[in-house]
Parts: sequence; C-alpha cells; structure tokens
Amino acid sequence: MSAEERAGPMAAAAARVHRDAVIVDTHADTPTEFFLEPGYDFGARHENGHIDLPRLREGGVGVQFLIAWVPAEKAELPGASFAHALELVDAIHRVIGRTAGARVVVDADGIAGARAAGDVAIMIGVEGGHAIENSIDNLRRLYARGVRYLTLTWNNHNDWADAAGPPPRHGGLTTFGRDVVREMNRLRMLVDVSHVAESTFYDALEVSAAPVIASHSCARALADHPRNLTDDQLRALARAGGVVGVNFFPTFLDARYGAAYARIDAERHAREARARAAHGDPDRARREAAAWLAARCAELPPVPITAVADHIQHIAATAGTDHVGLGSDFDGIPAVPDGLPDAAALPRLTELLLARGFDDDEVRKILGGNFLRVFRQVLG
Repeated sequence: MSAEERAGPMAAAAARVHRDAVIVDTHADTPTEFFLEPGYDFGARHENGHIDLPRLREGGVGVQFLIAWVPAEKAELPGASFAHALELVDAIHRVIGRTAGARVVVDADGIAGARAAGDVAIMIGVEGGHAIENSIDNLRRLYARGVRYLTLTWNNHNDWADAAGPPPRHGGLTTFGRDVVREMNRLRMLVDVSHVAESTFYDALEVSAAPVIASHSCARALADHPRNLTDDQLRALARAGGVVGVNFFPTFLDARYGAAYARIDAERHAREARARAAHGDPDRARREAAAWLAARCAELPPVPITAVADHIQHIAATAGTDHVGLGSDFDGIPAVPDGLPDAAALPRLTELLLARGFDDDEVRKILGGNFLRVFRQVLG
C-alpha cells in the first residue's frame, strides 16, 4: 500500500489528480521581492517568501507567471516606468536562465516542451499599464522581451485607463487605451483586467477580439472590495471566453479581514510617505513600510484556506467551471490564508475542491486546464 493510500481515499485521489494536472498560477510578484538581489538563487529553497523552484515542484506547479510590477510613483518621472519594467523583465530572464529545471516560455508549445523535459515553465507578465508610457512601441518592445500579458492598470489610473478604487478619471478606456488592447490582440498578448475599474473592464471586453483574463481577482459577492469582480463581470468574462485566477490575499477573500486590513494599510501608506520624505528613497520606504505591514497582518485573525475554495466555488457556479483558475499573488501580498503558506501547499487546495464535489476533470481545469485553453487560443 502506498503512502497516499494509507492517508485515505480522498488524499490518494487528490494526490493523483494534482499529479496529473498541469498547474498554472498566473500571478506572483517574486521578481520585485527577490530577483534584483545580487546572486539570488531561485533554485534553492528559501525560508522567506512564497515561491522558489523547490516549492513550485513540491506544489506541483507546471506554469508560473512571474510579474514585473511597476510602482505607481515611477510614473512621476518620464522614462522611469518603462525602464523599471525592462529591469525586472531582464532580471527574470537572468535569474531563470541560471536556474536548472526552469525555463522561460512564451506560448503553449513552450509549456508542452518544458513539461516534457521536466522543467517548470516560467512566463512573464507586466503589472501596470503606465509601464508602456503611452507608447505602442514600448508595448511591442516588452512583447519582444517575452512579456505575454499586460495588466492594464495597477491601483493607479494611467493616462489611458481607469483603475479600480480611485474616483473615475476617463470613464474607462480612452481612444489610445482601445488602441493598446487592439495591438495586444495583434501581437497575441493576453489582456489582463485585474485591478481595472468596471468601466475599463467592460471597455476591454468590448474592444478585445480575444478572450481576456483577470490574472489575480476574487468574487465581490463574497468579499465586497473594488478589486473583486461582480457576478455580472464574472458572467461577462465567461461569455468572452476568459478565465479568472483566484487571488489568495485574505483581504480579497474575506470582508471582515479586509476591513481590518484597510485600517492598518492606511497607516502603512502614511509611514511610507514619511519615510520617503525623510530619506528620499522610495524603494527603501516601501520595503520599510511593507515590513511593518506584514507584522501587523500577522496579528489579525487568520482567514482559512477554505475561503479560497469558497471563491473558486462561487466563480464556478456563476461563470462556469471552465472560467476559473489560480492567480495566487504570492510574494506580492503581506498575508496568506491559514493552511496555504506557500506554493508547496497547493495540494491541500486540490483535496478541498474534490471534497466539495468537483470531479477530477473539473479540478484539473481549475488547477490549470482553463488557462492553458486560453493560452493556446491567444498566445498560440
């Protein structure tokens, strides 16, 4: 009898399904946190953070999107946003290039090739449309460097698209913003609508000739946060053939946690502003404030891993099982669900989904098959 069988029939079934699935996570901010450190070894298991190659392997992840996130303040200085995006994209290529067992890929064939060789497929996204600095040529340059999705906004509006949260500036996409989406379609780049305002969301769906994704979002019906998608948005995304990657951040999973987090996050922003004024280094100020925030988050009542399953279940019931996946936001969030501390713990989620009545094929779709379908359709 195998160890899986001794653990019980549900655990054995979950292990089998998890092992057979191509698991896709569409959002991790690991490059921002670690890849600019001299000599950082992605191939080693680390005690800090949520993702490295050993933990991806332990969690069964076959495709991991690593993100070049561009802070909002970079837009204050001409040239800084695009330069920062390129710096992180280059760092991804450099770090993954020296990591045996991982490879950067750009399409479905690349994913298949990595899987056949036993490698983890790494894909690249850029978070924040201000990264292109209002230049279609810059968008093309990012694509040429292997970037395969652009999140149209981050938490800040840019000159051509409104973000979720702040008061409207454009009422959605401007004429140039629509041109950006059309060019992404032409390039065969995924359009990512996480972080965008509802008006931008619907404009993007109207303009895009290809399915769009929400790389790291949750269901607003379960946690009323402007970053989450309403049921109408979920259904619209599904009609357009897209997929939502469920975010693991407790603020987006649980409304009570979100309210508590909002209070301490306001203090985080104030601390960051004071530190930036004191020493003039925005990156240092962000790191200092983030460390303070993580310590405060550790004091909040934890949100269980079952909340992730709740959002997956709700999106599947609302939009269809073919339109939900995983978008952890690992290494970009100051707290994680209890029971899901890092990528190595993902098999626990598979067991939960099977226990809730999803069949084997449905779970394999949720773990990665749905995103693979969109990748084949959009990226080729």
